[in-house]
Amino acid sequence: MIYITGDTHGDYSRFGSKRMKKLGIELTEEDYVIICGDFGLCWARDKTFAYDCDILAQKKCTFLWVQGNHENYDMIAEYPIEEWHGGKVRHIIRDKVILLERGQVFEIEGKTFFTFGGASSHDIQGGVLDREDPDFDEKRRNAIRRDLPYRVLHESWWPEELPGEAEMEEGRKNLEKVGYQVDYVITHCCADSIQKLLSKAAGHTFDSDILTDYLEELSQRLSYAHWYFGHYHENRSVDARHTLLYEAMVRYDTAECVNDVSILGRPKYRRGDCVSFAWGVNDLKEGTVFVVDANGTYEQNLEPSYDIWVEEDGCIYKHICESELLGIDEL
Repeated sequence: MIYITGDTHGDYSRFGSKRMKKLGIELTEEDYVIICGDFGLCWARDKTFAYDCDILAQKKCTFLWVQGNHENYDMIAEYPIEEWHGGKVRHIIRDKVILLERGQVFEIEGKTFFTFGGASSHDIQGGVLDREDPDFDEKRRNAIRRDLPYRVLHESWWPEELPGEAEMEEGRKNLEKVGYQVDYVITHCCADSIQKLLSKAAGHTFDSDILTDYLEELSQRLSYAHWYFGHYHENRSVDARHTLLYEAMVRYDTAECVNDVSILGRPKYRRGDCVSFAWGVNDLKEGTVFVVDANGTYEQNLEPSYDIWVEEDGCIYKHICESELLGIDEL
């Protein structure tokens, strides 16, 4: 089976057995997990990198990923390009963690996947600073004084986050070979028209760039069943054929809505909200949120949980998981 998820940024706890069990998933050696960019493994050759490689190598499944914008492209370039399942890849951990290069078409479990990683960084309002610049220290202090996020060239930002013309042309040529028809598309950012829908929902604008324009060009010609992407740090079913993923993990062949996924640290309900939940086999309770445990409790740390005051019973029902609740207006 193939599962797809969003940015991990070096945090692989979502792949732990307890969290997988919560999702009803038990990963096997036959399974693939695709990460839609910002995997976070290739960042620095330090003890953390070695530790993460050991952890991921012990997982039963195979991890596949496309580049994000927050990747160490210098480090990625150290790994040779090889052929795998019909496209170009880099084996970061042999047969366990595999980077799917830009503009490739892969056949996996009888389905075709077009991949194209990369995106523009949204967290560089303080600039991309170069340590070779004689004014580096002053520019850095200025960014800090103004509380603006900044990046450092070849340390926390790389120009390769956006593709070159050769990579985009290779994508066109590979799609020409399959008649611009694939089953699934995996990217980090998305086509410009979809990004505009996200901007409207978010209340602020995501700017177009060479990559969102390129993906828009492809989307006008490409036939596909579903397009999965990450980057925007939200779980959202944009429409019937486009899904934005962050913490959520889905099967590649399902169209499940991810808008209401439970997110640790980001509770859906607040104190005073009216909710309902099942208690026992046939007993439906209605009450008011009394305590919010955004990061779970000592009993479970997989999703937010709540203490619910039920007026009818005159008592508090403790540690009700978010996935077990419905808002009164959702009934």
